Amino acid sequence: MILKKNNIVLIGMTGVGKTTIGKILSKAINYDFIDIDSEIEKASKIRVYDFFIKYGEMEFRKIEKKILYKNLLNKRKKIVSTGAGIVGDANILEHIKDQGISIFLDINLNILIKRLKKNIRNRPLLASGNLENTLEQMYKDRIKNYNKADIKIIVDGFSVNEVISEILEKLICYEKS
Repeated sequence: MILKKNNIVLIGMTGVGKTTIGKILSKAINYDFIDIDSEIEKASKIRVYDFFIKYGEMEFRKIEKKILYKNLLNKRKKIVSTGAGIVGDANILEHIKDQGISIFLDINLNILIKRLKKNIRNRPLLASGNLENTLEQMYKDRIKNYNKADIKIIVDGFSVNEVISEILEKLICYEKS
């Protein structure tokens, strides 16, 4: 697939499938794959969860932004899986849109809650408090910026392959517009 922009950036809530979809999509269109959380872990030599505990969210967001910008400016074609909270800074979203095609992977909150009940140990912002209330508040805080993405894909009830097919179709339409 030939796109005008080198980067495809996946945004969306924690647990929506950005990393899984990004890895498979990158193979399907022969792009490199970058997971920002993994890059932070490589750079800091500690897990994201532990990074949050040791240094806090503000420091995490600074490093996240630096790694994202570095990767977006690199001329290699890549798919970037971001952290869920990256859209808290509207300037970052504008930079993403300047340097790539942003894709918002959206999910029904009830489905997301069921997914995350089984796996919250690596998600520092969900580790304390009521999971449902925390996710609802995060979604409300972020949805306005998520909806500014170039492409929106609803993942509810679809297999990974169906989501990939939908992304490919929408990328073709996006390139034509």
